[in-house]
This record gives sequence, structure tokens and C-alpha cells, in this order.
Amino acid sequence: MTNDEKNETVERKIQYLFNENMNMFREEGISSFALGYPILVKQNNKTKSVMKSPLFIWKLDIKRSKTDMNEFIISREENSEVEINKVLLIQLLSDDKISLSDVYSDEIEENEKSVLTFEEIKKIIEKINEKLKIDFSEEFKLEKFPEKAEEIDKKGIEKPFIFYGGILGLFKRQNEGIIQDFNDLRENFNKFKFNVSDRDDFQMTNKNSSVSTDPSQQNVVETLTNTQYKIIQGPPGTGKSQTLTAIITNALENGANILVVCEKKTALDVIYEKLAELGLGDLTAMLNDPAADRKAIVKRVRDLEEKFPKTEQYDEQKYEYTVNSYKDLKNKYNEHQNLLKKPLKSDDSSSINDTAIKYLEGKNYSDYYYVDTTKNDINSIYKILDRIDNLLSKIGNISNIQKFENIYNEKLGQISSYEIFFSETSDTLENLKKLISIVEQNLEKYGDEFKNSYGANKLKVSVFSIFNAKIREIKNAWNGIYSDSQKVRNYNGKYINKRFSEHDYGVYLKELKEFSDMLNEIINNRKEFISFIDENKNDSISKEDEAFINNFIKYSEEKGINDKPEFLTTSYYYSLLQNSDLKNQRYKDFGINIPKLIENDKYITENQRYRIKKYWNDIRKRALSNMGTGENIKMLYNLRKNAKYGKINTLREIVATNVNFFKDMFPIIMTDPNTCSAVFPLQEGIFDLVVFDEASQLKLEEVLPSMMRGKYKIVSGDIHQMPPSNYFGTETEQTGLTENKEIDEETLFLSDSESLLDYVNNLKDDVIMSYLDFHYRSKHPKLINFSNAAFYESRLVPMPEKKEYIPIEYFKVDGIYKARKNDDEADKIVEYIFGEKVLIDGKLPSVGIVTLNLEQKNNIVNKINNYLRKNDNEETKNRYNQLLENNMFVKNLENVQGDERDIMLLSTTFGKSEEGKFIQNFGPLNNQDKGYKLLNVLITRAKYRFSVFTSIPDENINSWENEVIKNGNNGRGIFYAYLAYAKAVSENDREAESRILEVLSGDKMKNTNILYEKIEDTDKKIIEIIKNEIKVGENDEIVKNYKIGGFTLEYAVKDKNEEKAKILIDLNSVNNFSGNTAYKSIIYRKNMFENMGYEYKLLDMASYI
Repeated sequence: MTNDEKNETVERKIQYLFNENMNMFREEGISSFALGYPILVKQNNKTKSVMKSPLFIWKLDIKRSKTDMNEFIISREENSEVEINKVLLIQLLSDDKISLSDVYSDEIEENEKSVLTFEEIKKIIEKINEKLKIDFSEEFKLEKFPEKAEEIDKKGIEKPFIFYGGILGLFKRQNEGIIQDFNDLRENFNKFKFNVSDRDDFQMTNKNSSVSTDPSQQNVVETLTNTQYKIIQGPPGTGKSQTLTAIITNALENGANILVVCEKKTALDVIYEKLAELGLGDLTAMLNDPAADRKAIVKRVRDLEEKFPKTEQYDEQKYEYTVNSYKDLKNKYNEHQNLLKKPLKSDDSSSINDTAIKYLEGKNYSDYYYVDTTKNDINSIYKILDRIDNLLSKIGNISNIQKFENIYNEKLGQISSYEIFFSETSDTLENLKKLISIVEQNLEKYGDEFKNSYGANKLKVSVFSIFNAKIREIKNAWNGIYSDSQKVRNYNGKYINKRFSEHDYGVYLKELKEFSDMLNEIINNRKEFISFIDENKNDSISKEDEAFINNFIKYSEEKGINDKPEFLTTSYYYSLLQNSDLKNQRYKDFGINIPKLIENDKYITENQRYRIKKYWNDIRKRALSNMGTGENIKMLYNLRKNAKYGKINTLREIVATNVNFFKDMFPIIMTDPNTCSAVFPLQEGIFDLVVFDEASQLKLEEVLPSMMRGKYKIVSGDIHQMPPSNYFGTETEQTGLTENKEIDEETLFLSDSESLLDYVNNLKDDVIMSYLDFHYRSKHPKLINFSNAAFYESRLVPMPEKKEYIPIEYFKVDGIYKARKNDDEADKIVEYIFGEKVLIDGKLPSVGIVTLNLEQKNNIVNKINNYLRKNDNEETKNRYNQLLENNMFVKNLENVQGDERDIMLLSTTFGKSEEGKFIQNFGPLNNQDKGYKLLNVLITRAKYRFSVFTSIPDENINSWENEVIKNGNNGRGIFYAYLAYAKAVSENDREAESRILEVLSGDKMKNTNILYEKIEDTDKKIIEIIKNEIKVGENDEIVKNYKIGGFTLEYAVKDKNEEKAKILIDLNSVNNFSGNTAYKSIIYRKNMFENMGYEYKLLDMASYI
């Protein structure tokens, strides 16, 4: 290897250490870059391999020069820590049964700053020699490593020795605290119950918090102490940190202390920042490193003793009153919503809520037909409607039914033969026509005198006919008419029994004509009338139903009702609601109490922090007083050795002396699993609440001791995200597999991949899962819609976009896949981040780059460094430095969980080989059980835009549907589906986009691109209500099922020429407002929609019944 090649290799290694150290520091808050010096070389007694391990780890800092991109600066602060290699201690104890802990502690604990001199190191080595018999030099020097490692191994086999060479590397945190806890567990196993049965329900006072919560987050708070274990199932971007902050503030007000445990300091920082914004940061102890954090903790306690801060004042009485008022208002509202869930009748599955909605969505009638709901249910209503419908279809119209009904009811028994009946009807009709004709002829001939001679004037006609020939002719004419009408009277008496007027000619003539029309209709509807009779003969309808039908038909005819089925069903719902409890037990003064509820919620959220501060400051004062004089505190919390303590007390010793005092000073402890074990005594239930964040990434064996320390255990994570294994990295990427070999995916998920989340999720007793349903991270719903459809059963509710833009970019690169890398994709990504496309509104966002294997990740890092070397100008330097300031990272798929950036870039890496072959070997993504979890984590990291650079052939991507149908939403099928989705969104192909979401969700996500529905029937009652309650302009229209992000509003008012609504309308139904946090849904929706610039109106259904 030439010197240039050697230098290039060293440069790549330094670049790698710089990038990895930067990523680790962002996540864990601790720099891992250090020098291991000197090196103990020793043969392992069991395996016979040669161990080369540093005795001490010297903390260093590594930075990239901002002026010269090819220059890295490695430095060490004067007081930087020197750590003992505790991994070496454990190895020696295990292999040689030699304990060297006293050797280290004797020297280091004497040194306040933990900075060793070479003389002190020499003394430690001499003491090690007494136990281990090693070969070492008394002269300190920096030895060069030999060209061949075998030279060191050979000497180490002969005898253990100290090699004075140094190793630059990343020395991750050591879990000596956890190891010690397990040693204690093993030695005192029978003393531990592994279950805290004695748990106080500290939530007896209230269930409020100091931060705004959505209904699903509030549900977590309100059910916090229902069980010993609670799982917070929080998909990406659903506000887990906000939920945990709400839990913490609620617990604080209720007097509980909290232990928050997470492996990643970045997650703890987010929660701490939220607490600090509330002014509660001083109640929190953030512990990352027991040695490094000790001084700050000691100083804070001493400062509290010397000068206790003033407590901010607030109106305690008003706060108490508001809390009680709030509790009363929300309980009454929740009771009202529970009433809406009740069935209207014991034998009816329909709820008050559903019935009210059906009634309001019915047509708007001025009056309704009363239905006796004690005798009729919806089935009998449907039966009556069927009967009316059958009659109408056979007879034609309602008037026919009424006429036929009269004949049928009175004289059915007389009709022995249809032929005789219709023959007599026909003869009578002819006779009627003749009568009417004669009457009209005489009327024309004699005029009013003929008319006045009818009925009551018979005596006058009889008398005056003697003297007047004209009257005599009129009398004879009427006698003829009476004689000819005998046949009509006979028919009438036999079948119809109609009474004719005997006093008024005009009425009589009108009745004759009506009678004629009726008979004519019977003749013309002979077939229909026979069907009517058969219908009545064959249908065993009750008298009550028959009377109901007749009365309803009569009523609807009088009211001019055309749509009788709709009118009858709406009338039925109306009658049901009138007889329900809704009227008497409704949430009275809705328009007054709901604004008051919202006002109380805001007041408590803003003022709870003051209540918390006062409560805990009082606790602290008592604790400080109980410790006695200030000298007692300073002796324990010492900055240097004193008369009582001959050395500086470690943080563990301070806490162990009086753990309750420490918890009173800091009721919130935020730490990682190892620091927790290193600082706090292993005592079950010493904290009221222990909270685990990112629990899917926590190994059970590392957090079990922390979990034992809590009474209530809150486990926050996502069952659809990655377990804490490293199967994507060294286990698969460094195996040296050839391109035509498949990875043995069964080896990817070993027993050590089980997480705390998996463990608690499999518990059957005393555990409950609460779901977070609202997605906040993505600035556009399309960034989360895929995961929502594929993995979360479409239950996530994303926030709406604030502006229209394309949130997913798809770049078809078609690069060659060679040596597990894709240079073309790497080049395109480098070009992208140093170009203009990366900008958002002219500003440089935060950027994350992810690859599907380690080689491509390193390839992109090298490409970036090569670009910096070739473009050594101010513009490039400024862009790169700004990217770093915005926390740009380059990671492989396994390490991206928990990160989020404005823009995420994905290199799918795989493509055709130089020979044109495409091997569908995507490593762990192919895993049929858990491969989808990696994809889910990857595609949900972007806040603003996700950009895909791919070389995977279209023919493979297009096979997504067959793969998904065959294997479900997993493996390469779901990977291909996402690429197809990304392409559809990028090209604004809404049809393809909707199709993918429908297939993945099992048709749960349909019509995602339809903004609203037009209302065809504008005569609905609800429309009239909206017009009465809201000012609807002439150019406005009311639409239904209006979508905003993942929300759907029943109704909205919009300008006819605009797509966006002006006014959003919710019905106070259990569809939107239900459960123990129904009240919170109102507050949440109103605040959110109004903050978006909409006018929001909530209509109380009960007010319109």
C-alpha cells in the first residue's frame, strides 16, 4: 500500500469516526470519541484468543474545520474525563476471577476532577501487576503498532503485558450499573417480589395537565392509574412527548414523583424542554453520567438550602373553584353523550344518537304524523310502508285505495261474483249517465224553475201543478228522473250505501257526477280492484294496522305529502325522540356551558404550573428543614472531602443516604437505564411512576431494574416500529454474501431482539393499551397516508396541509448496483443537497439521508467528502456547515428510528448489475414477520418532504399488488407498494394513489382525494337548521362530509366558486364526541379549526328535537 493509499484510508476512518460520533452525540448527549491508552494484552484462559483492551479511556473531542473541509481537529479539554475501562474489569473478573475495582477506586476517588496524571497511572499499573503479574515498562511512551497484529499476539500468549500504544475510536457507554443490579438480583432473588401490589391511586385529586392535549392523549392521562402497566401505542408523529409531558404535570400536581427512562437523550431533551417552557425545569434532574452530573446536582441542592427561590403567586381560590366547576361541566357533558348512546327502546338496537341523526337528515316538515311507538317499532313501520307500496303499485293512486277501501270494508260479502258485480256497476253507470243527461236537458229547458222544484219544494210543485201547465211538465220530468234513478239507488244500497242530498239540487247533481266518476273508475280499474280485494283477502292485517293505514293516508293527503315513506319514517323517528329521555335529561344551557367548559380548560392549563410549583416548593422547604442545619446538607452534598466524609461522595452514595430527600428536591428524574441503575438503589416501588420512552428500542434485560423501581409503569412506543436489535448492521452487512445468495432471514430476529414494549404487550394481567390517534409530524397528510393505510388500520388522523405542494419526490436514477453500492444514486443525492432543490421557500431545511445498507451509507459519506475536496469554495463550505448546524445525518435503515427532519432522502441502493440482472435481495426488508417495521420507520421521518432516489426496475415495482395480495402488507411487496405510491404522489396521479391506499387498507381509505360531497336534497331539516343558525350568503352553499386532513366535518359552508370552506359545522353526536374524553374532543376541534382560520359551529342535536 502506497503512502497516498494509507493516507486516504486514515482519512476515511477519521471521517467515519467524526460522522458516527456526531450522530451518537445528538442521540445520547455523550461524545463517544476517545483514546484508549495504554493497552493490556492478555490471552483469554477459556478461548485462548488474545485480548487487547485499553486500561483507560481518555475523552477527546473531534471537529471538522469550518474553513478547510479536509481538516479535522482532535483536542482534549484540560479537565476532560478519564474513564476506567469497566468492560475490562468485568472480563478479568469473569476470566481470571480477579477484581481490580479497588485498585481503580482507591486512586480515582481521591481525585476530585477525575483527571489522572502519569504518576497516578503508574501507581495503578503497579497495583495491577501485584494481582495479574504483567510485564510493563516504568517509562511512559507512545508506541507504534507493528505492521502485523500477530507480533503483539505472540508476546501476549507468553505473558500479559502493557503495550503503550493508543487507539482512537468510539467507546460507547458501559452498562456496569445494570450489571451490578443483576448481581444484586441474583444474590437476593427471594427478597424481590417483581410486582408492586401496594399502589396508591395518586390521581384522586384531578386529571388535568399543564399542556394542551388531544382526546387520545387526554385518555392516557385519565386512565393513568387504572392498571399497573400502561402501554401508550404511539405511531410516528402522534405527540408522544406531549403526552408524556401531560402525564408528568398531572402526576406532579397529584404529589407523585416520576422516573423517566430512555436510551436516547434527544427524546429526553424534548420532554425536558417542554417542562422548562412551563417553568418546571428546576424540578427536574437530568442524569446522563453519574460522575459528570454530580457537581451540578450538588450545587443545585446547596443553592436551594442557601437561598430558596420565591414561589410565584396565583389565585388559589379561583383555581380550586375552576377545577371543581370544570369537573362538574365535563361530567355532565359526558353523561349527556352517554345518554345519546342508549337504545331508544329495550327491543330496538337503534340509539338515541342514530335516531336523532336520521330525523335531522329527513325532510323538513312543519308537522309530523304521531306514531304510537309503544305499539309500533321500525319493523311494523316498514311493513305498513310495504303494504301501502304494494297497493299503490297495483291500484295506481291513493284515491283509488280510499274508494275501493270503502266498498271493500262495507260490502265485500255481497260480491259473490266479480262478473255480476262489474255487470251491475256497468249498468248503473249507464243509468247514471242517462240521469245526468236528462237533468241537464231539463235545466236547459226550464232554468231555475226546474232547479227550484227539487227536494223540499215537492209540495209546492204538487199544489201549483194543478194551475200551471209548465209546473206540471216539470213535475212529470222529476217523477221520471226519480223512477229512472231507482236502479242507481238499488246499486248504491247493495254496494256503496252513499247518502244523496234531498234538499239541494246543486249538491244532488254534484253527487250524481261524483258517483258516476267513482263507478267509472271502478270499471276502468277492474283489474286493479280485483287485485285490491285479493290483497285484503290474503293479508292478515290487524284492525289497528288497517286503521293506522287509513288515518295516515288521510293525514298525508290533507297535508299534501308526496313522499309518504320518507314522511312516515321521519315521523316515526320524531315520535321516538319525543318519548325518549333526551328532552328531560339533555345537557341544558348548551350554548352557555360549552364555552364555559372551554374557558375552564384554558385557565387550568395555563395555571396548573403555578399550583405545581407551590406544592413542590412547600415539600422542598419541609425536606430541607427535616435535614437539620445547612451544614448537614453541605456535608452530604459535598464539593470536597470534609470532617464527616473523608472523600467526595459519589452521586449514588448521596442518593442512597436519603433517597426520599433527593426525590423531594427533584420529583422528576430523567435518565437512561444504566445511569438509573448506577445512581438509585435497587428497591421496588421507590418511584410512584416510571415512564419509558421509545420502548420498542429498549432491551428488556437493560430496563428490567429500572422498571422494578416504579409502582406504575408507563411504556411508550410503537409495536409497528423496530425492535432494539442490530440485525441490519454487522450481523447482515458484514457477512460477505455473494450477490446470488439469499440472506438467512431467520437469523435476523434472535432472542435478544425482544423489547420492553414486546414484553409488556404480552402481559395478560394488569395492563391496558391506550392509542394515540392524531398525527402531527407531517406537514402534508400524504406523508403519513401510506403507513396509516398499511400498518395502522387507517385510524390515524393527520393534520391538514397549510399549503398545496408535492410532499413526495420520486427520482428514477437507474444506477448500476455493484459491490453493494450504487454510485449514481449517491451522486444524485450529493447533487441534491448542494443544489437548489433542497431549499424550502428559499431556506435550507434540516436534512436526513438514509440508505438500505452500510456500504451505500459509507459511499454517500465518501461522496460528500470528495465533493468538498473538489469544491473548496466559500459557497460550498457555507452550505455544508449550515447543513451540519441543521443536524444533517447519513444513516442506514437500522439507526434512523427516533429521528425526524424537514426533508428525508432515501437511496434504495439496489438495482440491476452490470450484467443486467436484478436480485430482489433487500436484506431485512424481505423479512415476512418484521420487515415492514423498518419500512414504516423509514418513510415516516420526514416533516415536509420525502425524496426517493431509486434504481429498482419498474416491472418489479409494478408487481406490488400481486405481492401484497399473496403475502400481505409485508416483505418486498409492501416495499414495492411504497415506491409505486411515491411515484403516484410525485406525478400527481391521484387515481393510482387512491388505488394503492384502498388495497393496503382493505378499502378503509376510499376517496381520499374527494374534498366534500354536494347536497342534492336541500329540503332536509338539518339544512333549514343551519340556515337559521348561520348566515349563509346568496353565493354560498352547504356541503357535507367536508374533509380537512384526516378530519371529516358533517357539514360546511363555502363559497360556490371556492373549494375551501368558510364555516365548519359539527353535530354534537357520539360519532365525534364519545368516551370519557368526549368533552376534550369539543375543546380540541374548536381550538384547532379556529386556529386554522375557520369559523367553527357546534350544533346541539337535542335543541332541535
